[in-house]
Amino acid sequence: MRARVLIAAFLLLGAIAISALASADARRVVGNCTKSQLRPSAIILACADDNRSLTRLRWSSFGGTTAHGSGQYYINDCTPNCAAGRFHSYPIELVLSNARPCPDGRDDYRSATISFTSTRPPGQRSAHGQEVLSCPIP
Repeated sequence: MRARVLIAAFLLLGAIAISALASADARRVVGNCTKSQLRPSAIILACADDNRSLTRLRWSSFGGTTAHGSGQYYINDCTPNCAAGRFHSYPIELVLSNARPCPDGRDDYRSATISFTSTRPPGQRSAHGQEVLSCPIP
């Protein structure tokens, strides 16, 4: 009888541990505007024209309450207009947070805090910026 109770307890603990790991991996972020992804190498911020994105992303953590990474803030200067503008990159540190379910059933991060680690784009007053992230576009 005692052996059965111990086996049941171990099985229950194993199921709880697997469930916790699965839920941590369930958090994603929309990287390409149309699909939730795990640890994407890029996140498009301006889906209409792709003039702003986070690129060369490397993640030190992903899937928990927050995700931490680094990479480049890639932006079109739109001078003299966006079609003729040039793209520039700025090194960043990135924190994703505020995960909530999307209509596709995925638990996606919805906020990005961007910290410029050296230079920042012209007109960017602060070394920190906040971006709202969306659910996948169907």
